[in-house]
Amino acid sequence: MLEEQDSRVLADIERRLCSTDPAFARRMRSGTGGRAFPAVSVVCVLAFLALPFVGLFLGPRGALLVLDAAAILVMVILAVRFTRR
Repeated sequence: MLEEQDSRVLADIERRLCSTDPAFARRMRSGTGGRAFPAVSVVCVLAFLALPFVGLFLGPRGALLVLDAAAILVMVILAVRFTRR
């Protein structure tokens, strides 16, 4: 626990930060609680693992569809992350 003087100093720093850079203060208050889930990496790994089987059973058109679906998923994930900022 902080002492009273340290607590007042910290509150003053937070108040000045909120007045000078409100966007940064808002991001720090809402915090994600850690790192984001690596969804793009997961999509790429799953596409990489599925591609040989899909290509074997469905041919080149099926493999192309898997690549297209993976690319669309990656774009959607990145767009959602960008709009949340």
